Amino acid sequence: MKLEYKILWIDNDLQSYIDNGSVNSIEEFLFERGFEPIIENVLDEADLDQFIGKHDYDLIISDYNLENTTGDLIIEDIRNIRQLDTEILFYTAQDSYKNKPEVKERLAFIERLTFQVGRDTLLDKIEKVIDLTLKKFLELNATRGIITAATSDLDVEIEGIVMLLVERQQISDERLKEIITSKVVSPMENRLKTFWEKYDCFQNYFHKIDAIKKWEIFRDLLKPLKTQAEIDVFLENNRTYQTQVIDIRNKFAHARAENVNGIMVLKGQFGRKDFHFDPNACIQIRRNLITHRRNIEGLKQALHYNN
Repeated sequence: MKLEYKILWIDNDLQSYIDNGSVNSIEEFLFERGFEPIIENVLDEADLDQFIGKHDYDLIISDYNLENTTGDLIIEDIRNIRQLDTEILFYTAQDSYKNKPEVKERLAFIERLTFQVGRDTLLDKIEKVIDLTLKKFLELNATRGIITAATSDLDVEIEGIVMLLVERQQISDERLKEIITSKVVSPMENRLKTFWEKYDCFQNYFHKIDAIKKWEIFRDLLKPLKTQAEIDVFLENNRTYQTQVIDIRNKFAHARAENVNGIMVLKGQFGRKDFHFDPNACIQIRRNLITHRRNIEGLKQALHYNN
C-alpha cells in the first residue's frame, strides 16, 4: 500500500530534533498531504546497516559532520556501494566543506542530492524536498492506483479478521448462517435448498462476497464483542467506512482522467451521478484511508490478531 512515506534520518544529535518538535512537524506535514509518515532515526552511523535495508526509503536525511565519518562518505556508500537511488538531503552548520577537493570529487555528478547549509532553515528545506519527491505520487492517475490498491489491502485485512472470529467460534454456526443469508443470499438463492450444501465451507465462500456485504458481515460479527471498549470504539469510529473506502474504490475503478478548465481531474459515471476528484480531494481520501487502516490495526491488537 503506497500510502507511506519513509525517511531515514542519520544524525548523532538527532534527539535534539525530536525534542524540539522537528520530527513531529515533518510527520504532520506528510499526513496533511495524505501520507503515513515512517521515520527511522539513526543516532549512530555504526547502526546504519540494520536500518538501510529495512525499507525502500523515499528520502534519506544526513548530517554532514557525523561522529566517525562525514556525510559525503555516507552518500558515496549509499549510491556506489549499496546502489540506492533514494533522494538524499544532507546538511551542515558550516559551509567550509564546499571548498574541499576530496569532498567535491566524491559528490561530483551524484544525482538527486540536495545540500543545506545552516540548521535554522533545515525544516523548510526538508519540506521542500518532500514536496518535490511527492509530485509523482500526487499525479491523479497515480493516485487512482494508490487508492485502489490501498482499499483492496483493507479488504484483505477485514477478511483476515473475519476468519479469525469464525475460527475462534465466537459466533454459532446457526447465527453465522443467519447473517450470511440476510446479507448475501438473493431471494432466488434463498429458495435453493442446496445453497448451504454447496457453500458448506465459509472460508471458501467469504472472499467471493462483494465488499459492502463483507463489511456488513464484519460489523455483525463484531457487535457481540461490543462489551470490550476497544471494539465499541472501533465500531463507532468506522461508521464512514462504506462511504470513505468502499464507495471511493468503486468510483475510482470507473473513473477517467479529463482536463477540466486546465486542471486534470478524475471524472466518471457512477450510477446516475457524475463525480470528479481534484488533487485536494485525493489528499483527503488518502488521509481517510490512513485513519481507517490505523483503526483496523488497533482492532487487531485488541483481538490479539497478530499473536
